[in-house]
Amino acid sequence: MFGFGLKKTAPQSADRHRLVGVEVSSASVRAVAVAVGGVRTLHLDDPNEELPLVVALDRRPVQLGHAALGRVRIVPHAVVANFLPLVGTQNEWRGERLTLTPDDALEECLTAARPALEAEADAAGLVLPGYLSAKQVRSVLQLATSARWPVRGSASAPLAIASHRAPGLTAAVPGVDPTVMVIDADDHAISAALIAVGTDEVKLLASTAVPKTGTKVWKDRLIDGLSDRCVRTCRRDPRDSAAAEQGLYLQLDDALTAARDGHRVTLGVRSEKWYQDLTVTPDEFKNICDAVNRTAIDGLKQFLLTAPLAVPPRVVWLTAAAGRLPGLAAKIHKNSPEQTKVSLLPANAAAEAAAALVHRWQTGHLPRVHLDASIPHARRLDVGRDPTAKALPAN
Repeated sequence: MFGFGLKKTAPQSADRHRLVGVEVSSASVRAVAVAVGGVRTLHLDDPNEELPLVVALDRRPVQLGHAALGRVRIVPHAVVANFLPLVGTQNEWRGERLTLTPDDALEECLTAARPALEAEADAAGLVLPGYLSAKQVRSVLQLATSARWPVRGSASAPLAIASHRAPGLTAAVPGVDPTVMVIDADDHAISAALIAVGTDEVKLLASTAVPKTGTKVWKDRLIDGLSDRCVRTCRRDPRDSAAAEQGLYLQLDDALTAARDGHRVTLGVRSEKWYQDLTVTPDEFKNICDAVNRTAIDGLKQFLLTAPLAVPPRVVWLTAAAGRLPGLAAKIHKNSPEQTKVSLLPANAAAEAAAALVHRWQTGHLPRVHLDASIPHARRLDVGRDPTAKALPAN
């Protein structure tokens, strides 16, 4: 049962009957609380919503999350990131104050997120990347138990998203189950899953992770491209200044989100002795990342060529993380058949999908095992919310 079934420390009170969904990727932890009245994103690294899976090795007490992320380009040798794909291995990082394995690093981050989860509910659903092995999933769930997370069940993130959003999807060809393709991106890789939407369940057909296309690769390429642009503009290189490079790095996520929406972005590059503002267009971001984009598209094409598909996917869903990678969504749309719809998912799609499964785990309508092969469709008697649930308070 992968370590489910935590000891109850106190009876549930009516104001804690919310449904919490948590997404863990190699980049971060993200969570939502769902109750009558709406969905609220939890602040796992207050005042920030996401908790980056980053740990510094040179500080006591342990420095992690955004505090460690703020030093990743200043002291890269003393910061550990992208360790989720290594959980369960014998890797080890030694720093001035800490020695960590991937399991140690993940447990530190899960423990840091626990207070925000405990404040909301006594039950949570967890979704994980589809590229993790069964052994790694067991390790993650055991670490979540050690961190005293109130996990009631877990699932593969793309399968959970399909379970939440795909029921009712109409087939393009009569008699053939429609399929959806979910594309995600984190620090480890761009990953994709093909899922058949049957009358009784959603079922995983195939999945892949494309090597050397994780968000870290895209950001490294952006740092190099923007730094070269800065050299041409003012004969100064941000990579020569740890502070300047770190400041540029921390602006990338917001910049990519704005560029995805078609906006020009002004990035401020600051060192101790000079500064430069760079105005970058969406097309310039795409040009900088063109090589890694081609690698990603080639990998996804190869995946589709070998996948067991009778007809093209009915819809391709890109997560928010994949959707903001420069040019990726446009290239996927260009390379998709006319009958395939390409859409971007909201940032909370995976966490909300996890929350939607919690009640079914609690009532026994879903088995207490990691769901990575199929998820049956909800029936009327197992989808109702807890009648004692209250509306979420305002932020």
